[in-house]
Amino acid sequence: MVVASAPAKVILFGEHFVVEDKFAIAAAINLRAKVFADFNDSNFISISSDINSPNTIKIPINMIISGDIHGYSPSITPLLLILHEFSFKHHLLDRGVDISIKSEIPMGAGLGSSAAVFVAFSAAILKLYNVKFNLYDVIELASKGESLAHGKPSGIDATISAFGGILLYRRSQGFNRLNVKFNAPIILGITPEHRSTADMVNKVLKLKYKYPSIFNLIYDANDKIVEEAINALISSDINRLGELLNISHGLLSSLGISTLNLERLIYAARNAGAYGAKVTGAGGGGAIIAISNESTVSSILKAINDNGGKAIISYISDYGVNVDECSN
Repeated sequence: MVVASAPAKVILFGEHFVVEDKFAIAAAINLRAKVFADFNDSNFISISSDINSPNTIKIPINMIISGDIHGYSPSITPLLLILHEFSFKHHLLDRGVDISIKSEIPMGAGLGSSAAVFVAFSAAILKLYNVKFNLYDVIELASKGESLAHGKPSGIDATISAFGGILLYRRSQGFNRLNVKFNAPIILGITPEHRSTADMVNKVLKLKYKYPSIFNLIYDANDKIVEEAINALISSDINRLGELLNISHGLLSSLGISTLNLERLIYAARNAGAYGAKVTGAGGGGAIIAISNESTVSSILKAINDNGGKAIISYISDYGVNVDECSN
């Protein structure tokens, strides 16, 4: 049996701005999705998940190879597309496989839950079939699933999940790993609100096209914040980083992506001792992040829970996708 795991992610700075070729900083966190894979003696791929597919689904191998993968749930079809691409590019699916998916990453909160599953899924299949591969092969396969699930993603989620650590990203320049250590806790506050990333992106772009001269200044300010944030990360200045999170949230809020629930959690975290707090991801719901020292973590967790959020403590994950073989 093969087991692969991949981390969730948070956007520290730059969400929405990346759409217009501005800088963003993303970080992997130690909430992970796991995929278990093993051969079976049938002609079926069997997929079970604890996320949103409680029943085991069996798909004939020949249908996956031919690309006849329509009619399944939106959570399963991207996985079948990954298998189809794998069979076309890497190794013919010639044996049945049992696949089990388990994840501790909240869904729909802007934490890259689907990308983590796709990355772990891709790595598990590559390893199971004993294909020689690198992280870019994993990302390429996972991105097939991401594109089907989310349209035209930036690529941040799959890349940070594969590599881990902290990455600087700009669409026209790609990714650069920031060789910095950040050991402070990152506290998540999850709201019950559901939103569409595509809808939020379109909402911001519509406003930007209406007020281009104003938005150009806001977007340029984002790059200045990212520049300062890199220096703060290099010098391990958590207080400065917190202040920059607060400034970044102010910019994001001006774009119209915050909600009353998000603001309530952000101010609760700050009042409980966080150095800084902001929305992370597309907004309109989802999650906030707050950074603090260890002494104030419990009070921040309580404040978030008391104000209607679900609080989770996390830390930067320096490693991304991980693959092991284990006995049944």
